[in-house]
Order: sequence, then structure tokens, then C-alpha cells
Amino acid sequence: MLEDMFGNNKKIKVIDFLLENRFWDYPIKDIAKQIGMSKKHLSRILPAFLELNVMKETRKIGLATLYQANMDSPLMKKAEELSLEIATIINDKITEN
Repeated sequence: MLEDMFGNNKKIKVIDFLLENRFWDYPIKDIAKQIGMSKKHLSRILPAFLELNVMKETRKIGLATLYQANMDSPLMKKAEELSLEIATIINDKITEN
């Protein structure tokens, strides 16, 4: 939903993906594939997401580290609120027509 407001920005795509899939954890390769980004590019921006505490490491499977949204983060809570508000506005406009 954040993409509807902020456009096709790669970082927004990551946040949208994390919010929509908050209950599961994924390796970088799968996140990158789902949002149409290269694994290399996602690996470059990953440290910023971890530093801001919007994303967290959950476990390791073999050599792969899995990540998911950190819903305890105040930033992710605000992003979720904004995403829900955008969805509500869009749904209201659709039902008006």
C-alpha cells in the first residue's frame, strides 16, 4: 500500500513486502525475487534496514540468514498505520464508485 502513495521506490517495496509478510521470515534471495530487485542491491541496502531496526534476523538455515519485519519497531508500527490508512482511503474510493 505504501507504493500507492510513494511510488515504485525499491526501499518502499521492501517495507511493503515486510509489512504484508510480517508473520514469516525469508532469506534475502526470496525477498529480492518477490520485489523485483537483485539480491546484490538488496544486500547493499539491508544494513540500513537493520540499523533502523525495521527488519530483524530471525534464524539461519545452512548458510542463509532469514529476516522478517520487526513489528516491535516504532518505525514499522507507524509504517503499518500509514499503510492501513492508505488502504482504507483506496477502498472507500472504490466503494464510492
